[in-house]
Amino acid sequence: MHTFFNCPFAQEVWKLILLRQVVHLATEVDFKKAVIAFRRVICLSPSGVSSTILPWVCWALWTARNTLLFEKRTLTPTEVATKALRLAREWINAQSHQIQSTNALPQSKRKPQTRSNTDDTPICKSDAAYDAQSRRAGLAWIINKPSESMIYRESKTHGFVPSPLVAEALALRAGLIDAVKLELPKLRMLSDNSTLIRAINNDAQAKEIFGIINDIQQISSAFVEISFSHISRSFNEDADRLAKLSLSIS
Repeated sequence: MHTFFNCPFAQEVWKLILLRQVVHLATEVDFKKAVIAFRRVICLSPSGVSSTILPWVCWALWTARNTLLFEKRTLTPTEVATKALRLAREWINAQSHQIQSTNALPQSKRKPQTRSNTDDTPICKSDAAYDAQSRRAGLAWIINKPSESMIYRESKTHGFVPSPLVAEALALRAGLIDAVKLELPKLRMLSDNSTLIRAINNDAQAKEIFGIINDIQQISSAFVEISFSHISRSFNEDADRLAKLSLSIS
């Protein structure tokens, strides 16, 4: 905690990293809790870093410390912060290149980020209703505790939606964003659209929702544990009704 957060040099480095929200770490917070806190925080858009910056700042601080100890050379906070941002951008660009260089469908069988089946994990069910003529969609998502007691539910309409699959992806993304706002550390995302779930879990890639899937995977980094699973329509009736209601009154 001292090396990465509390020492004056580290604090000067963190001041140079522009974050969307300030992270306040209490004196009794350990490193594990600090990592969890920073998973929800990303840099402001001009930095070009769309995911958590924490590992790159920690690595830059660690190598700066080693440079001082073994090479007797002192780096400035600006040099360390710049290195952290550069490394983060290089890593993000490498991931994008890896995805773009594999155009064949289906793509790699990479497992989802983290799966959790613990009894205390909240569940978010999402669904969408689509009108092909107007190209409008009703989006709905319901967040429940495992005991089925409701935490949150919401719906909205969305215009200029090109397909039902895009509508389903938009609904799931909206539910994910609200779960982040509720500061839920763990989440199970459920959808009755198997194509969407396969795309998120990287068993297959659907070009029309590539951008939305990228958003979903980036937002997922805000959670300590998250999984994406397919459910049958019969287990998603509440979200289905809410989506259809939203579309009908728009």
